[in-house]
Amino acid sequence: MDFRKPGYERELNMRLREAALVNDGVITSENLAALGFSRGMVTRRKASGLLIPILKGSYALTGAALTERGRLRAAVNSGREGLVVSHASALSLHEMISSPASVHVTGTTRAFRDSIAGRWESENFGFRVVRHETRHLPEDHVTEIDGIRVTTAERSVRDYAATAAPAQITRALTQGEKERVFCWAKLRAIAASSRGHRGIVTLNAEIDAWDPVFADTASDPEIDSLLMIRGESLPLPLVNVKIGRWTVDFYWPHLRLVVELDPYGTHSGKESHRRDHRKGIELEAMGLRVVRFTWEDRYLHEQRTATELRKIMEHQARLLRCPLFPPR
Repeated sequence: MDFRKPGYERELNMRLREAALVNDGVITSENLAALGFSRGMVTRRKASGLLIPILKGSYALTGAALTERGRLRAAVNSGREGLVVSHASALSLHEMISSPASVHVTGTTRAFRDSIAGRWESENFGFRVVRHETRHLPEDHVTEIDGIRVTTAERSVRDYAATAAPAQITRALTQGEKERVFCWAKLRAIAASSRGHRGIVTLNAEIDAWDPVFADTASDPEIDSLLMIRGESLPLPLVNVKIGRWTVDFYWPHLRLVVELDPYGTHSGKESHRRDHRKGIELEAMGLRVVRFTWEDRYLHEQRTATELRKIMEHQARLLRCPLFPPR
């Protein structure tokens, strides 16, 4: 581009906007160099507020909102070659969990050798980069999503398990199964080859205990309630199954038992209350027992709720003269 040509400033700004548009709001030092920017030009634009530093080597245009993927791009660009998005940030990119507050990246020692100010923390956009160093990152543990290098879903779950609670791991596995973004065989292989890694015992336990019924859930309260039921060593129900014209949260056909969850502890209005009341009456008319648990029951009184559910299920089993666990 000829910077002496009339109108060059407008054309330059247009190309900057195009570069930011295709990179989730991020303009890298490489983009600026390709457009012919000298160091002096970059310095002047930074001083005038036309280029807002994100992390070392990455910028946003003034007034631009930085997307979550933009933060990931900036973080990967802030290190040396070989840096990849990992851990919770990778799972977010694979759409298995929600976005964490910080950006997690993994790389070999070489990628983290310098500690230049501004490289790992963005004051202008309020986030920091959490660095994870590894001796070796196999290429088959790395993939690419929309041009962002990221650990595979299977490797990301293994890394995430180092700090995640068992319930968080189960939620990630459940969402991954719903999205069909990982392979169970590959996950088991990575877990088997990761003995000694922090969290690997918990991960293996959650993999072994995971049941396909979790994939039928529609919310975290449903997953958490299944975890409570599993932890109480009770039979798992069918989830979100249709009975007549109604879809019920949990259903044990052999016990003729339905459990409905009210995740927020209150009804959203009179119409919702009437609908739930009518639903309960029609299900009871079919010969089913209907029990409703609230958010408080699950999250504030978990042990009490688990004990009460066990008593209800045992009572149904005695009443119907059937085993607590359904026959295979």
